[in-house]
Amino acid sequence: MTTPQPTGLRKFLKYDTLDLSRIVSSNIVDARTLLIIRAIVALHLVAVFIATLYVSARDEVFYMVPTTFTNLSNMGLTAYYLHWFLTSALSLLYASVVVFHIVVPAIYWGMLFDPNNTMDTLNKYVDFSHHGADLACILIEIVFNRMELPWIAILGPLLMIILYMLLAWVYFAARGEWLYGFLDWSKGPVAAGWYIGLLAVFALLFVLQKYIHQGRDSALKGRRAVVAAQDGTGAFEKNQQQNNAAVADEEASLAGNGHVHDVKAVGGGDKTELEDIPLEDTKMEVPEVTIAVSKQELDA
Repeated sequence: MTTPQPTGLRKFLKYDTLDLSRIVSSNIVDARTLLIIRAIVALHLVAVFIATLYVSARDEVFYMVPTTFTNLSNMGLTAYYLHWFLTSALSLLYASVVVFHIVVPAIYWGMLFDPNNTMDTLNKYVDFSHHGADLACILIEIVFNRMELPWIAILGPLLMIILYMLLAWVYFAARGEWLYGFLDWSKGPVAAGWYIGLLAVFALLFVLQKYIHQGRDSALKGRRAVVAAQDGTGAFEKNQQQNNAAVADEEASLAGNGHVHDVKAVGGGDKTELEDIPLEDTKMEVPEVTIAVSKQELDA
């Protein structure tokens, strides 16, 4: 597998050096305990999702399941807990849920909660799970995991909220009503302020979460060393760091030495080896021409 030509943006964001060991390890507990914690939270989220489908169908508001931001953000949280072991686009999904599930409870309890609204027990369970327990679920994950938030991951929450705004417009066009009153563009500058403000809040929360994650890892560095030695993830982490460092060094030297490198697994996949492959010379070859010259001609 040939290493790609590095770009300034990729190097700045360090997106091509993802440490996979962080996905399955913790600063506080061993990998097995982390798996158990995630399984318990996942069971709760699946139960909430099933209850949401049931009450939405029973109350004839099923159209709200794929349209309200609350439901969609909780579906994203459930998807993260069920698919945390996948690396593809994981950082974008994780960045989204750690931002959304601060915003969702804040907006609900600060703007949308109606104390006079009467609900049965199952509806209360769904409502409080969507607007309270969701925050607890993501706090549990933040405390126990070792996930990082590369700068590129900010695209996750920003792109998803933009897509949701587009969905809200489609919903309004189809039903003639707004899912959330503050998205009503007939309010002119006030609505524009909400749209811009939401994007700014999501961006600021991402930055806050990034530094919270860095502070967590720094504060628990000593505990992490103990856990890594106990559950064996330390060796996995070290191997990932060595591989990432090798790739970064080789990418940095590509322009200088005129070689690309082939990364090959050796020793059962535990180590990697970089093989030099000279770049193909693209210059036009000039055929050799032999000219016979006599000694008399040379003397002349």
